[in-house]
Amino acid sequence: MKTTVALSFMSILLTAPLRGEVPSKIAEFVEKHCLDCHTGEDSERGFDLESLSFRLDDVDVLADWVKAVDRVQRGEMPPEDYGEPESNEIEEFIDYLRPRLIDAERKRYAIEGRTTVRRLSREEHINALKDVLHLPKLTAGEKLPPDGLSDGFGKSSSALPFSHIQIDRYLEVADEAVRAAMAPGLKKPAKQTRHVWISDIKGETFKQTFGNANGQPTLILSKQSPFLYQNLKSGSGMPIRGRSVDDTFENWPGNFAKRTPGFVLDKAPYIDAVGVLSHGTQTIGRDFKATHDGWYRIRVGAFTFRANHGKVEPTTRTEVVAFYSDTRLLGHVDVTPQAEVHEIEAWLNAGETVSVTAASLPLWRIEPRDKKTGLRYPVVDVPAVAFQGFEMEGPLFDSWPPPSHRRLFGDLPMRPVDTLDDSGLDYEVVSKNPEVDAKRLLTSFMADAYRREIAPDDFTIPMATFRRRLAEDASFQEAMLSAYTAVLSSPHFVLVPMDPGPLPPHRLADRLALFLWNSPSDAELKRQVAAASQTELPKIVDAMIDDARATRFVNHFTDHWLDLKNIGTTEPDENLYSGFSPWLKESMLKETRAFVLAMLRDNLPASSVFDSDIVFANGALAELYGIDDISSGEVQRVKLPKDSLRGGLVTQASLLKVSANGTTTSPVVRGVYVMDRLLGDPPPPPPEAVPAVEPDLSGATTIRELLAAHREDAACAACHKKIDPPGFALEAFDVMGRFRERYHSLEKGESVKGLNRRAKPIQFKLGLPVDAAGELAGQPFMNIEDFRHLVLKDKRAIARNVLQRLTIYATGAPIGISDRNIIEGILDQTAADGFRLRSMIHGLIQSPLFRNK
Repeated sequence: MKTTVALSFMSILLTAPLRGEVPSKIAEFVEKHCLDCHTGEDSERGFDLESLSFRLDDVDVLADWVKAVDRVQRGEMPPEDYGEPESNEIEEFIDYLRPRLIDAERKRYAIEGRTTVRRLSREEHINALKDVLHLPKLTAGEKLPPDGLSDGFGKSSSALPFSHIQIDRYLEVADEAVRAAMAPGLKKPAKQTRHVWISDIKGETFKQTFGNANGQPTLILSKQSPFLYQNLKSGSGMPIRGRSVDDTFENWPGNFAKRTPGFVLDKAPYIDAVGVLSHGTQTIGRDFKATHDGWYRIRVGAFTFRANHGKVEPTTRTEVVAFYSDTRLLGHVDVTPQAEVHEIEAWLNAGETVSVTAASLPLWRIEPRDKKTGLRYPVVDVPAVAFQGFEMEGPLFDSWPPPSHRRLFGDLPMRPVDTLDDSGLDYEVVSKNPEVDAKRLLTSFMADAYRREIAPDDFTIPMATFRRRLAEDASFQEAMLSAYTAVLSSPHFVLVPMDPGPLPPHRLADRLALFLWNSPSDAELKRQVAAASQTELPKIVDAMIDDARATRFVNHFTDHWLDLKNIGTTEPDENLYSGFSPWLKESMLKETRAFVLAMLRDNLPASSVFDSDIVFANGALAELYGIDDISSGEVQRVKLPKDSLRGGLVTQASLLKVSANGTTTSPVVRGVYVMDRLLGDPPPPPPEAVPAVEPDLSGATTIRELLAAHREDAACAACHKKIDPPGFALEAFDVMGRFRERYHSLEKGESVKGLNRRAKPIQFKLGLPVDAAGELAGQPFMNIEDFRHLVLKDKRAIARNVLQRLTIYATGAPIGISDRNIIEGILDQTAADGFRLRSMIHGLIQSPLFRNK
């Protein structure tokens, strides 16, 4: 049978010129060592070598042959149980095939370039709109459809297709964006101050009639601040006067089943603060809403205390109070035992409301305990924050009209109108010479939007749109908005065009900006790049790295490289784990982004992925990591002791959380994550017929024991030999990154004292011990520290993975077989200095991979 298959294979491949003839030396090796498994529709992992042609000008065919030569060179194929080829056979196969693959790829590059024309990614498009229109928090772009991914990033043409939906959205988003850029009114909006201070209310409350709330006024606070009112009414907030609980205060949470709303009643002497014991997030008040796009100052008066079974006791703790808009974190303040007013400044879009949370408190909800009174706060001994009140001031404008309006209309005058237009504007922009003004304004605008010098043909569509709208009796400003919409939905704005060969200065500036700022270049960067010599370009790159916009790159790059974009997909099961909160999740992201930014700006070695003597921790992370004397909400650089288990990305809570689910850790999942994301050696997907290993939550069996049985299957053993070691090493950390010595279980084990997030007794038990030992490439390790030392023996492999990820992100193309020598050359250049990140980026930018299409 084997001979028949082989003869069939040889005859088909060697006599079918339309499909590309496979050279005899390649065909002989494949026939002898590959076809038993890789033949026909039932080929192993769907990799059919029997029907694979040798048309190397076909990208997919070339990729399949590259996959074949790589697996043979790594010793993964043929499998150990199949029989190992003679060493000279392998050498001949690789030495014959590899040069032909490289030559074919280089020929394609010479004609097409490494990358093809692509559109801006969703994130790049949003940032481009913000930059061009001078609107730092524009939300219109969020209507763009999500991007696909290729090689982990949405930066290549294969991941960024066009569709009629995409084009429709471009028009819709462009129109909404330019309208958002206009001044909302003729006159600068008056700065308003909205506030709610408990001390001002002075008991303006009325007790509701039980069961009949219709027409009954209640505490004025219910309208001014639902956050404070609901805490008081439910009993989870403590009525405080000075530094004591106000015993004259009455409250009843109501009865939902009977539709009785409850009440609060503050009698003299009056309360001046509300003690909050949990980190639930709620709107401050109906007046805390942005009237216009702009900057606002948000203030809070507060102090920290200890809520000990109904008593206000002193504390030394600092707690974090965080402010959110409808969709995002606005900022946070550190509240201390000293009663003070704290302030943040944040951009709000018109209509956004401001919510607040005592973010660092351990409880999420307090369940009722006392059935007689319904009070909840007397039953716990927990840290707390006393809120005295809030204030919001804004919008704050340095000039009028705002920069976004001047971006569209320059200094053209605005005059009042008798009737508001469809947009609700009370003015119109006046032009004495519409044609001249339109062309002047469009010249400047298109230069920024198109990221190049403007040619006469560029005016054809925008000016035609402008004239058509004027002919339809539209106003000058409406005609201009239509012209701007045409510009911002034009291929010249949404595409990243490149011609084969070296990039001209303006395209090189674009590639630099799309790489290091995740947005197209601005006029100043184009000017600098055009004027720079080869030796001056590194200074420009250094300035870009130090620019605030580099955080866009760090955030987007880590979201995709490390999969941080999915950190909120699951949440630790509160029945198995305690201490998780939304603020801790925010802190995890802050740490990893600060760490990667430090790698970039401080030129730290690529080996920092696995080993570093620093972490970036705030109070929440310090508590998780067991670090003393840190309480602030902002992450800060912390020097680690020599015996610390932390250090490097691999033991950061964000990575440990994203590589686990909300219930259990899996050495397989974490092992695959480390092999793929941190070492650049992803294992093949598991066979479809092999079931996943499900952990035993009862605590009777460890995941290691279950995997041992799983590996007895020969089909699983080979892959798990590579996958399991890093996963075992990370078993010392739970689903939220906390170090552990024993598993948590729901049934078997030692009971744990304490409260969960709902202020109920902890349900989980301390179960079987964790075993973090394993064997990597024949060398045993006992724990994460031993594993780290073994991995660090090959720092070049760690650096290669980081550099390859950067190259894919920067160029929008995968690493081809002909690119590998350039990658190795950059590694050679940076080896003596420890493969430092900024140095590798400089090497990449100076290389033909970056400087050519």
